[in-house]
Amino acid sequence: MSSDKTLGVSNPYTSAASAASAYEDENAYIELTNDLLFHMVFTKNAAALRDLLSALLGILSSQIEHIEILNPMQYNDSIQTKLTILDLKIHLNNDTFILVEVQVRDFKYWTNRTLIYACRQIDEQTKGKDAYEELQPVIQISIMKYPLFPSRRRFYVEYNIQDKEHQVLTDKMKFFVLDLSSIDEASDEQRSQGLVQWAQAFNATDWKTVKSIDRPGIKEAANTMELIMTNPSQRQLLWERKLALMDYNTEMRSAREEGRQEGRQEGIASANLKTARALKSEGISSAIIARTTGLSLEEIEKL
Repeated sequence: MSSDKTLGVSNPYTSAASAASAYEDENAYIELTNDLLFHMVFTKNAAALRDLLSALLGILSSQIEHIEILNPMQYNDSIQTKLTILDLKIHLNNDTFILVEVQVRDFKYWTNRTLIYACRQIDEQTKGKDAYEELQPVIQISIMKYPLFPSRRRFYVEYNIQDKEHQVLTDKMKFFVLDLSSIDEASDEQRSQGLVQWAQAFNATDWKTVKSIDRPGIKEAANTMELIMTNPSQRQLLWERKLALMDYNTEMRSAREEGRQEGRQEGIASANLKTARALKSEGISSAIIARTTGLSLEEIEKL
């Protein structure tokens, strides 16, 4: 008999009828790629999570016998953080750890961070003991809104640890990447397992789009999204989280622009000094050099 465990949360969200009072205001729509909403939806709705995992892992839903959520989130402590949080940590069928993360912004050190997450889960299994023979596989799944390698766009790819002849070193660590910006690169097999439909759900920016996708698991997710948005306190938390992420992105863009501006100014100053030295070596008067480069007479005299 199958079972699902979403820690600390009852699960009244799996009936389509429960969404009768849907929150239809398109202006209030928050994308499923919002990390807090993602966590809320898939910890509240076991049917949606089961279908998502089935698509991501390429297995039948019937093969998923037990789901345990290992990281129930303390929402109030997570809203204002500027750091990306690991969205879902799952123990699947009591024999595999699944780490699922939504990554919407291009993060320079993503591969290093992902490796650390996976290795940490490998290490946690030992609990300070020798447990080589009991080590369970860890699968890190990243749902991204940009290509990991821009010159080699791929919709969904699995990375293993293997040699040049494709001999796998170990099956205990795998990395899957779903690129939401590369749906056009999806294979027929990936389409048949529902990955394109789920990518469309993650890319949706309004209720009409997400509710038009004809897949039971996505309809379950949409129903739960609506119910969350009808709850004033939960809706407020989501907007606070969205604003916190927007603030972070704005700060990062401003910092990059300031860095570019400082770089431009330093480049201009360096060019002016170079020009001033050249003119001075040709015997040009300091007054003319000052007018040409914008340097002060004192700066020119020190050259």
